[in-house]
Amino acid sequence: MKNTTRFVSFALLSVTLGSCGGSSSPAPTDAATALSDANLAAEAGAPTRGAADALTAAPGCEHAAALCTKLNQCAPYLLAATYGDVAACADRLTKACTAQAFSDGSGMTQANLLACESSLTNATCDDVFSNSVPCNFNGTFASGATCGNNSQCAGGFCNRASALCGVCADKAGAGATCASGSNDECQSGLVCSPGKTCVAPARVGAACDDNTHPCMAGLFCTAAKTCALTVAVGEDCPGSYLNLADGTYCWAKSTATSPQIATQLGTAIPGSPCGLAPAAGQPATLCAPGGVSACGLSVGAIQLFGLPTKGTCMNAILDGAPCSGTDFCQPGAQCINNLCAIPSGKNCKAMALPQG
Repeated sequence: MKNTTRFVSFALLSVTLGSCGGSSSPAPTDAATALSDANLAAEAGAPTRGAADALTAAPGCEHAAALCTKLNQCAPYLLAATYGDVAACADRLTKACTAQAFSDGSGMTQANLLACESSLTNATCDDVFSNSVPCNFNGTFASGATCGNNSQCAGGFCNRASALCGVCADKAGAGATCASGSNDECQSGLVCSPGKTCVAPARVGAACDDNTHPCMAGLFCTAAKTCALTVAVGEDCPGSYLNLADGTYCWAKSTATSPQIATQLGTAIPGSPCGLAPAAGQPATLCAPGGVSACGLSVGAIQLFGLPTKGTCMNAILDGAPCSGTDFCQPGAQCINNLCAIPSGKNCKAMALPQG
């Protein structure tokens, strides 16, 4: 099954790691891989109180919630599967923004956040999906300096992978490698393809492939290798795809001998079944909140493309609480040094070298 959208944590990285359009990476791939990719950059879960609640929001960070409003407009299913609802999204993005705004050299300023809110308000969904929203949180740290988040870097990207600290770098241009797999590594108007190359996402009718030329979110790459629109629930399937924006999917193209109709991807709360085939008569289902990461493998089930065939939705680990490789943290947080934490340049202060 091909995928219409490889949202590599668009909701979690776009504002919180310093680039407003930053991580909606559309890329055709298998459906279950697409489900897994929606949660690669941060492991989403139920918003519950933790250590980060003690932080007072940094000036301007209330504007980070504008991303939640836009995400709900453009990709309502993704927002529900990642955060649960708009209020929970706003809470987590405000916390992540605050952690980064208090980092040395950060460009996560009140003025920049207000400008980004205005840009998001006026942006189309295509602007968001093509990484073209003009938000600028570039900081003061030169390339090569130690960093904890994108907003500290003059070049706009902190090459951190899943580590606590990384190294500042310039964003990559068209055709350049994006080894992190994140749109944040690519310049405006470009997304990181499944083959980890910065490219402009293809629009309706344009040529596409599964590795280097992904379609824009909301489209899918047909068997003829051109981008086409997906269809509404109940309509005949034009091909095989998963649309994480609205949560619709098709297993195969509908034919006279094998009719296929577009189906709505399900959502499940903690304690409920999830997976590719969670229960008899139940569609493929993600946890909401929690997405793929919250779907714990059931006894006797197997993993297919990163998603259990059957599983049960788990609760998220609190900020500041112990975690392991099998756990998942709240949106915007990662398991760093065996603790769930929002990445912050404060943790890398002793090693950071400001530009100048």
